Amino acid sequence: MSPRNASIAFAAITIVVAIGGCSSGTGTTTASAPNTTETQTPVPPFDDSDLIAQYQRSYATTIIETVQAGGGGENLILAALVAGKAETDWMTGVSSGRGEVRDIYGWTNVNRYGAADSGDAVIGATNNFLKVAATVSVDDRDPVVYALAVQRADPRGYDEKDHFRHEEAADEEYARALPAARIALDELRKDR
Repeated sequence: MSPRNASIAFAAITIVVAIGGCSSGTGTTTASAPNTTETQTPVPPFDDSDLIAQYQRSYATTIIETVQAGGGGENLILAALVAGKAETDWMTGVSSGRGEVRDIYGWTNVNRYGAADSGDAVIGATNNFLKVAATVSVDDRDPVVYALAVQRADPRGYDEKDHFRHEEAADEEYARALPAARIALDELRKDR
């Protein structure tokens, strides 16, 4: 599948996946996921399409390995997975629909890599996420609150309207991403 077709498929998947919702609260740190996710049947974290799921698994694995290589623990891994899932459904090189290409954390791709949808681009974006995370003083026990704090502390300036084209708020998208991030992390650990 070409990067353009993968971007189109991703956009269609994002629209389908972005239903329902829950709030992450007032921004206070908690140690557990929102209650609405505990009563729902877990949704598989990866796409039904084997090809898209292969990319998602590869990029999510790259996030995990990059955070671990940078000395990050489980909470930081979950926060990075939550941000990647909420922003681009663990796909990189995604078209924003405005002629821009977005990295896995939803930022305009400014990497020097040859292909925007490469593992190198995921590593570069994740290393930037880690660099910004080192400046954040928010408790990392709530991956949703922590991931949003990292994104909002990025010096590029996090603008929700720039990152999400629909009516969803970043808080809702990130809260929705948490259960999938936890399942993906467990699944990818078993595969190793």
